[in-house]
Amino acid sequence: LAPRDKNEAMTIIKIIRFFKQGMSPIRSKSRLFLRSPHTFRLAYKHKASKSSTERNKKTDHPFLNKFKQCFLTDFSVNYTAEGTHTTYNDATPVSMTMDMTFKEIEPIYDVDYKDSDNSVGF
Repeated sequence: LAPRDKNEAMTIIKIIRFFKQGMSPIRSKSRLFLRSPHTFRLAYKHKASKSSTERNKKTDHPFLNKFKQCFLTDFSVNYTAEGTHTTYNDATPVSMTMDMTFKEIEPIYDVDYKDSDNSVGF
């Protein structure tokens, strides 16, 4: 991530916070119980076709693997992605990298591979 202006820097802050908050457990209103963290649906997307009716429609990538519903197990941000600590005047890092580790909630079974599905599967 490399923000070019203040608006992009604010967007990056929101993205980082979204994932950090999304992987955290949720307290119940009574504060006696914990609810599960948020789950995520990941997919590689690909343009469907060049026809005018489907110009902006995106579908799952036909060759890359698929994912079942996931939860985020690890999230880290390297604020010195270029190897040195460099910031703009407002202290925003010049570039950052995010590393995320997701784990699927349900195991992948042999029946998940459908003959009619023209992909490599999971």
